[in-house]
Amino acid sequence: MKSSSMKIFFRCLFVCLCLVAIERFTRSQTDGFRETKTTGSYSFCSHWPAEKSPLDPTLLDQPFYFLGSGVQCYAFIGEDNSTVLKVFKHYHFGLSTQSLEKLPLPKCLHTLRRELLVKRKKRMEHIFSSAIIARHELSEQTGVFYLCINPNERAPPITIYDKIGVRRTLDLSATPFLLQRKANLLLPYIKKHKEEAKQMIDSLFCCIVNRSKKGISNSDPRLYRNFGILDGKVIEIDVGSFSENPFVKSPIYTKRELFYETLEMKEWILQNQPELSDYFEERISLALQA
Repeated sequence: MKSSSMKIFFRCLFVCLCLVAIERFTRSQTDGFRETKTTGSYSFCSHWPAEKSPLDPTLLDQPFYFLGSGVQCYAFIGEDNSTVLKVFKHYHFGLSTQSLEKLPLPKCLHTLRRELLVKRKKRMEHIFSSAIIARHELSEQTGVFYLCINPNERAPPITIYDKIGVRRTLDLSATPFLLQRKANLLLPYIKKHKEEAKQMIDSLFCCIVNRSKKGISNSDPRLYRNFGILDGKVIEIDVGSFSENPFVKSPIYTKRELFYETLEMKEWILQNQPELSDYFEERISLALQA
């Protein structure tokens, strides 16, 4: 009897391990993309500003292909190779918000579920607030030209292809999304176009200073993935880490932001293009002394 129980236990354990392995493999192949992560049980909120600019319908009348997965969004590139569609992640792991709300749980777990749902809501509030800043206050230096947060019946279903090439239909009427102009990543661009490196260093400084002067901070200013080049200028392509911060408007805080946000650039130059070190040091010194 004991031997039989042990066999059942190890069989169940084996099945569980196989399921976990399959889930991990699937996640690695798709970057965790699931349509349920892009839709939330949310209703119209008047404090989310409506998009006033008309949307060219042809922009969404094209297939979009998986581009990447960040902390806050999944990104897809349009067939035109110039339009980026970003849909927001409503959660990272576990059950979808809808499933979690309906899941029958013992009373002792109701408080835990409520706390988790509140935490998810606060997270989305922060992400949406950041996206609004990117669209309405930093549009030129983020490339974001359209933002739809509230449910929008006029938004059409679109065709997307996930990371492994599976064709899907995404209902944008129930999916908060934004549209952004495609940019080239900053550091690979500088490495490839060395003749423009000095110009891009100056443009990076301007990008950070201009944002700070507007009283806006970026809590995730990572150069290697969150900054890009668009029309010969540096822009910030990540839209989920902006916040209002009136303190950075003052010259001393603006300089502080500039100093710390360019440390990564300084290290990258030393390792990859040391011939630019003197120019970088000269420009940062002038900026900090101004």
